[in-house]
Amino acid sequence: FTGSKDHNVALRNRAIDRGLKMNEYGMFDVSDVDADDDQRAGERVAGLTEESMYEALDLPLIPPELREDRGEIEAAAADRLPDLVAEADVRGDLHTHTEWSDGNDTIAEMAAGAAEFGHDYVAITDHATGPGMVGGVGIDDATLREQIEEIRSVAANADVDVFAGVEANIDADGSISVADDVLADLDLVVASPHAGLSGDGTDRLIAAAQHPQVDIIGHPTGRYLNRRPGLAIEYDRLASAAADAGTALEINANPRRLDLGGQPVRAAIEAGATVAIDTDAHQPASYEYVRYGVHTARRGWAEADDVLNTRDAEEIRRFVA
Repeated sequence: FTGSKDHNVALRNRAIDRGLKMNEYGMFDVSDVDADDDQRAGERVAGLTEESMYEALDLPLIPPELREDRGEIEAAAADRLPDLVAEADVRGDLHTHTEWSDGNDTIAEMAAGAAEFGHDYVAITDHATGPGMVGGVGIDDATLREQIEEIRSVAANADVDVFAGVEANIDADGSISVADDVLADLDLVVASPHAGLSGDGTDRLIAAAQHPQVDIIGHPTGRYLNRRPGLAIEYDRLASAAADAGTALEINANPRRLDLGGQPVRAAIEAGATVAIDTDAHQPASYEYVRYGVHTARRGWAEADDVLNTRDAEEIRRFVA
């Protein structure tokens, strides 16, 4: 019963086809009894574990995140369930902030926190100036160059690989709010929408994904749960364009965002795009948000190979080169 109603109805119908009755009390063989009025009529053949319930239906255990009646039962019956990504597969965070923009801690503290969390690498991606950045939060290109030097200095003594990055803004026309020559000096570029978050954003995001210096499209819809819905996106088009451009699409693991969501993740994977599970951490404690991103990725049928930051630091460098 952790699954959706549709998933459970499909399982109940599968049980009926096998002379079984499935309910909250277990799985019962009712082939030789009148079970219309008795929830516990017949021989109880499963119910101590979830595995036993699925086994009685000639199925392997279907992970809870897939229980939506969106092809998972057919995949299970054909032994084609994905080997879903796990939290232990994630080796680093590619979207974090420090006190240089709106974070709470220094570059060194964010790097040390990543090492303590168990990561192999972290990208420092403070906000650039641009649309949606108010109150002096974003840093301009000159300051960004200064920060690159500071990140390199921290990286030389850190216990993790530290990438010099930025979270640039995607303007309404899809242009990027940081000069190309500055972008070229960075290790990694996350580009995200922060303003004009209504209407269809597909073309805007495709233009950003096709920018030669952009590596990741951050929180693509810009939604904030229970506060704003974010951009409407034709996910198939965006995913195809991102796959062609070699640009990853982010699953922002902040529980207020979870952006991309499960179904868009599945669309991205089916189009051959890479996804990145990032926490958008503004303090070391927020690295723990990765679990929410992993569960969202699992809802989209993502395997470890589909996720950028399950790769080691050298593979990250090759991806963003």
